[in-house]
Amino acid sequence: MLELKNIGVNFSGRDILKEVSITFHPEEIIGLVAPNGTGKSTLMNVIMNYLRPNSGKVLFNNELEYTSKKNEVKIHQLVSMMPDQSDLYNHLSGKQHLKIYSSMWNSNPELIERTIEDLGMASYVNKKTGTYSLGMRQRLCFAMQIVSDTQIMLMDEVMNGLDPTQVEIISQILVKKKAEGKTIIIASHLLENLEKYANRIFFVKNGKLDLIEDIYKDLGINGNLVIRVKEGTPELKEKLSQDFPELNIQLLANSVTLIDFPKDDDGKLERISAFLSDHHEQEFSVGKMTLVDLYSKYYH
Repeated sequence: MLELKNIGVNFSGRDILKEVSITFHPEEIIGLVAPNGTGKSTLMNVIMNYLRPNSGKVLFNNELEYTSKKNEVKIHQLVSMMPDQSDLYNHLSGKQHLKIYSSMWNSNPELIERTIEDLGMASYVNKKTGTYSLGMRQRLCFAMQIVSDTQIMLMDEVMNGLDPTQVEIISQILVKKKAEGKTIIIASHLLENLEKYANRIFFVKNGKLDLIEDIYKDLGINGNLVIRVKEGTPELKEKLSQDFPELNIQLLANSVTLIDFPKDDDGKLERISAFLSDHHEQEFSVGKMTLVDLYSKYYH
């Protein structure tokens, strides 16, 4: 278990993290979502003790804190962060990297071959990483994290540079690791994919972690249901607002028009549908607001 207690980080008078208190449990995948520079990476660096917070503490398994070098060694057998591609040695093979990570965390060596197979790396894993493509290097970084086999795993933009097939493979491995009792914290911009496997997703804003379910409530969205017009325009929004002034209508930064689902329907849905058809807006749907839409609505 990982617990953050009143974590505060301040740079040049600006609160990057502000009294963050939260507990992350075994068998849980946590998604952290935010624009760059809002605290995601800072939070992970605090957990790893790469950055000392101005206030608060990080607690592992109800007992271990970063209060001594001895404790730090013990903690870093429990937690690991996925390496960055810049951490790879171009003159070493992928397999040599995996052996180094397995040795550093004293994990089961059999996990190396299993991970190579799971990620489809056999054809290139014995080649020097200097010959790898962006996607191959990213898969290797993820594989290094997996073979460390720590109780808590931190991953920053794990899906960068991967094709849809590889994204799905890594997603399945993450779900498998969760079932093994791991605590996995992922900072990601691939929101549609994150929503498939994360137990909890937080948006980071103004130094705080906001759970998306709470954001839906705060925004007053009726059961998260919206009418979603794929290609919206300011003119369409203006016309909708004139005909349906009682509804919350918003044009998002991603050019989607969102219309909050009528709380008292009484035929409004049919009238809205007819209105959109009359204005040649054929691509619209009724359903749950997507995480991408919520992100755009919340931050922009």
